[in-house]
Amino acid sequence: MRKAKGYEEGARGEEGEEGQDVPGNALWTRGSATLPDLPKTEEGKWVVYLEKHDSLGLLTTGMGRKPSGIVTVLLKKYWPGLYRAVSDGPDGPKKLALKWDDYHAAPCGVMTTTTEDGRRVAPTCAQVVLRTFWEFYKLSSGMDHQEATAVLEKMAKKNLRDALYHVRKLAITHYFAEKGKRKNKDRVIAENLTIEDDAGWQSICPTWCVNKKDGWCALVRYWTDDEEFKARSIQNKANRGSGGTHNQGNKPFPLYEKDMVAANGGQEIPRIQVWQAAHKKKELVEGKVVYYGKTEESVDSYKKAFKSLHGEDSDPLSEPFDEMAVMISGHGKPHGRTSILNEVHKPTITLPRIRNMTSSSGVCMPPRPRRLTQTSDDARMTEAYEQLQEEFQHKMHEYEVANSASREHMQEQTKALFAALTAGAPPPQYVEPPVVPPLPKMPTKVEFLAQFHGGTPGSSTHSNNPFGRSAASSPDASPAERTPLHFGGPSPGHSAGVSPRRESR
Repeated sequence: MRKAKGYEEGARGEEGEEGQDVPGNALWTRGSATLPDLPKTEEGKWVVYLEKHDSLGLLTTGMGRKPSGIVTVLLKKYWPGLYRAVSDGPDGPKKLALKWDDYHAAPCGVMTTTTEDGRRVAPTCAQVVLRTFWEFYKLSSGMDHQEATAVLEKMAKKNLRDALYHVRKLAITHYFAEKGKRKNKDRVIAENLTIEDDAGWQSICPTWCVNKKDGWCALVRYWTDDEEFKARSIQNKANRGSGGTHNQGNKPFPLYEKDMVAANGGQEIPRIQVWQAAHKKKELVEGKVVYYGKTEESVDSYKKAFKSLHGEDSDPLSEPFDEMAVMISGHGKPHGRTSILNEVHKPTITLPRIRNMTSSSGVCMPPRPRRLTQTSDDARMTEAYEQLQEEFQHKMHEYEVANSASREHMQEQTKALFAALTAGAPPPQYVEPPVVPPLPKMPTKVEFLAQFHGGTPGSSTHSNNPFGRSAASSPDASPAERTPLHFGGPSPGHSAGVSPRRESR
């Protein structure tokens, strides 16, 4: 453990509650993870195997560093920062390294070599990362080196994305730690904390960016000024929600499965049951088990698909999982992901092929739901939706500022009360906190389309209209002529001016 400068995993205080001031010398942060010593012989290298289609696992027993951790350290050590691509020459424009493709384009200056004709040549940062990785590891028998390198590149792509995400949160954590306040990463995410001034950002430059200050400054500007990044950040935050997705923590699924089997006395557990257990919440609600997200819906769809393939007497949860049932239950991979066992099993069969196979066997396969598509005459709808997004972002900013001010006010009130009680003085006068406006809500694209076109999604008097738009429900129609949007619950009743069918008889 080292003090302050050079954080990597976040900051923690030795005493005090969340957000409470603590003495500066009580704040500690972890130092940067470093590379281990290189093995002296080929036999001393750690052995890796293909754990999943996109990750390598450690096969060596005993001591050993996980491949994923070494990849992350190498990505940070050889981060290009602001670079000029090899293909653009020495006078080309500078670019900020945000993706693994940038490592392939950026020259690695610390590894420059001289050719026979006297030219100085530098390999790309990607080449250095891959070459250095294989100085620590070797492949298990029967594994193809080209296949392993392709998997290693997938790991690098994912780990870089995760590293740039976490470094921003950890930088904010460290910033508050320097000021004597404990703010762990979960609090930073929940409260949407940030650093308002450039000097604050520069004061907590991570150790792996110390020699690339221009790159760190560019990365900070990307976080704070890039409108596309901020819009994507808001959208991703809304997509993630606040309830979590699984209970595995940072434990990969194969290790989670291994631990479950060990806890079961070594007896194998069907993989579908392991996946279901990994998505179960720890807390019971009214004595019932609750799952994250759409886990129950996905498992029910899988059961139906499994029984349609193997008969009603089959047991989908106890028998080995069927990848055809996985594909059928989620209607394939509509977003590049299966609805169940995603990243656990890579399907080897496509949905069209399953349709051809099941059509001759009499299995009824449900049609794949179609997304609503935008027609060419909806430019006004796009403009209106973009304007609504801008208004939502403005209101969201006002809400976050007010909410932050209210929390700080309550903390100051609590601190003053505690100080008065400690000193034996009368408690201070209570002051009402600043008013926090209601949390703004952004309708989904489907909801907005339905409202804009005057009807609920999918309802239409014309079969070729995907939005449920009719002559009487144009954007210029009066509110009384539009079909009201209803999101569930008791029906508000029939629309104005329309008589129910039973009254017209």
